[in-house]
Parts: sequence; structure tokens; C-alpha cells
Amino acid sequence: MDMCGRIGSSMPRAELLETYHWLRDAPDELPRYNIAPTDPVLAVGPDRAEVVRWGIEGAKGGLFNLRAETALAKPYYQRLLLSQRVLVPASHFYEWRKVGERRLPMAVSRADGGFLHLAGVLARWAGQPAATILTTTPNADIADLHDRMPVVLNDADAATWVLEALSIEQIMAFLRPCPDGWLRLASASPRVNDVRNQGPELLDPETLPANYQLELMPPA
Repeated sequence: MDMCGRIGSSMPRAELLETYHWLRDAPDELPRYNIAPTDPVLAVGPDRAEVVRWGIEGAKGGLFNLRAETALAKPYYQRLLLSQRVLVPASHFYEWRKVGERRLPMAVSRADGGFLHLAGVLARWAGQPAATILTTTPNADIADLHDRMPVVLNDADAATWVLEALSIEQIMAFLRPCPDGWLRLASASPRVNDVRNQGPELLDPETLPANYQLELMPPA
């Protein structure tokens, strides 16, 4: 499975407008802590922020992640990169580490507390606007957890990504892992594993699912 299949977004409208200073308006959304593919996400473009489906039409169904290497190589995706670049703002995304048989979620956020600007492109799903998030090779923060990570842009690059006219060669320079140490990883609740679970307690690793049995200590 490719990277970045679950994100969280708790960003007040005032903060969105301050961060994406070129926007005149932004939706006022309730905080969401467990956004999955096919759910609505916010897509920030050069002149507006709109709520769209997460997942564009792909050869094998919904494409919620698009490998940067694929996007750069195929003419259809190149056209999207040239003319349909957006940012998907997130407070955090989730990655998983294996502990025995368990997959334990980690919440990945910006070390400095700012929004994660996930680089994406806008296309369609069933005739409606939809977005996909670009992925690249992992930096040192993520490499132990996964062989891919979302393209996370810094504030200056995020503005350039949506506001400037860029060539494919220029775009290529953005599609790389963010610097090591730029992200902060924190254990999250195993309740994240069920997409139906929502709420701020998902960021508390002590909040366990009802049926969660901790493994017995092996005999000495």
C-alpha cells in the first residue's frame, strides 16, 4: 500500500486564511482526526479553498496517492502538475509501526507546530472535483515506518507550488522528501485503525479500543 492513507485536520478558518494569505475565503470546518480516502478534504488552490473528495479517478479505481515518479513520467499527470496543483492542509498524518502482530499508529506533525502542506493535484471523480496527494521517498524521520511519504512543503514552497507558473523541471525539485528532523512523531491511539472512530482522543496513545487485550508477558 502506498503512503499517506489517513490524515487529521483541525484548522480554524482564521488560521487557514492567515496561513494561505492569498485566499479571500475558506470553509469553516469542524476538526476531524481520522480522514480516510473517499472522505472530503480541503484543497487549497491559487484562488480558492474548496472541499473535495480525497481520491481521483485512476486506472485501478480511486487514486488517493500519486507517486511523484509516476506523475513526472506520464503525460496525463504531467498536465495536472502543470495546471492543477493544490495543497491539502493537514494537522498531522498517520503512519504505522509494527509491534509483534499489532499495527500501532503514529501521528506525524510538523516539529514547529505549523500546518503540513501536502502537495497534491486536482482532477475529477465521477464528474466532481477530487484531489490526490503526491508521495516520494521517505526522509530519516519516516524511513523506519514506511518506504514512502507524502510530499510535505515548507511555507515558502507551498505558496510557490500553487501561485507560480512552474515548468516540469521546476516542479521536480519540489517532489522530494522534506528535511530530516522537520517532522515530529508521537504515538497515537490504536483506535485510529478503525476509520469510524473520530475525536481528539485519537491522539492520546492511552485511549484503547474496547476489545483491546494487551499481550501477556512471556514467561521468564
